[in-house]
Amino acid sequence: MIVVGEKLNSSIPSVNQAFAQNDADYVKNMAQKQLDCGADYLDVNTAVFLEQETEKMLWLIEEILKQGDARLMIDSPNPSTIKKVLEEFRPVRPIINSITLQPERFDAIVPLVCEYHTKVVALPIDQSGMPESAAQRFAVAAELIEKLKTFHINEDDIFIDCLVQAVSSNHMAGLEALQTIRMVKEKYPTVHVIGGLSNVSFGLPKRVKLNSAFLTAAITAGLDCAIMDITSPETRFSLYCALLLNGQDEYCAEYLQGYRDIF
Repeated sequence: MIVVGEKLNSSIPSVNQAFAQNDADYVKNMAQKQLDCGADYLDVNTAVFLEQETEKMLWLIEEILKQGDARLMIDSPNPSTIKKVLEEFRPVRPIINSITLQPERFDAIVPLVCEYHTKVVALPIDQSGMPESAAQRFAVAAELIEKLKTFHINEDDIFIDCLVQAVSSNHMAGLEALQTIRMVKEKYPTVHVIGGLSNVSFGLPKRVKLNSAFLTAAITAGLDCAIMDITSPETRFSLYCALLLNGQDEYCAEYLQGYRDIF
C-alpha cells in the first residue's frame, strides 16, 4: 500500500495560513510528522495562491528537502509550475498529479513524464467532463492507460484516480468509486489505483469513522494507493486493520507494531 500524506495542501485553511506566512517551521514539522507516521510520498499543493503558485511551490519544496530526501507528489493544475519544480529540484521519481484525456492537459503533461521519468496520476476525465458511473470511468481510464503506454510509460508508473466523491451529495458515490477500482484492477493488475480518502466524508459528521470504513472497502476492492491523513492515529490504525484483513500483513506484523506505536 502506497500512502500519500495529504497535509501540505493549500486548500486546508490552517496550511494555507502557514504557507501565506512562509512558516518554514510548520512545513518542516508537518513534512517530518507525515514521514514518521509512514507516508511514502508527500502531496505538495499551492494552487490556492493562483499567480503566486509557482513561487510558493518552489519555497515549499525547498523547505521540505532541507529535512532530507522525501518523495513528492507534485499536485498542480499548472503544467508550468510542475515543469519548474522538475527543473529546479529534479526530485527522485516524483508523481505528477495529474493528467487527463483532455487534449490540452494531456499534451502538456506527457512530455514532462517522459523527459523526467516521473510517475503520473491519471484522472479518467475527457472532453465531456467527469463521468459519474464506474463503467464510464473505466472506459476513459482504459483509453488513458493505452494512450500513455504508446509513450513507453510503464503500467507500474500509472496511477488511475478512482474519483472519490462526497456521499453527502450522492449516496452512490462511494459505490461507484469502489466499482471503478475493481474494474481497473481486473483489467490492469499492475496499474495502481489511487483515491483521495477524505473526499468521501465531506460535509458529514464523524468523518474519520466514515473514511476508515471506506478505506477498508477500497483496499478490499483493490485500491493500492491513498491520499490520506496518515497523522491521524485512528485513520492510521484503520489502515493496519484493512491491510491485515485483506491478507497484506504477514504474521500480523504491521498491525501489532501499529498497535504498540499508537496505543
